[in-house]
Amino acid sequence: MNYRRINLDIIPSLHFGKLDVLLSLEDKRERQHQLISATALTMLDHEEIGLVVKLDNGENVEVVSDLIDLEGDYVELKGGYTIPLRAILKVAM
Repeated sequence: MNYRRINLDIIPSLHFGKLDVLLSLEDKRERQHQLISATALTMLDHEEIGLVVKLDNGENVEVVSDLIDLEGDYVELKGGYTIPLRAILKVAM
């Protein structure tokens, strides 16, 4: 999977698709499990976590943060930036 790394501060200018990028229920459950684990890791150890997300134009990008929290259908990153769960392809711990 090819992607480029982006800075947190450009998240507000990004556009995400309306549909979930993961199709199977199993993949969605695995993503949820990985996000819960990543949340715990960043809260305890302030480890950096990478999220690979798909933009509405089809491009894959990675954002890295040392603080991740789940808030409903969104992931909140350091600085209060949010990414919809439906856009997350991969969690890299």
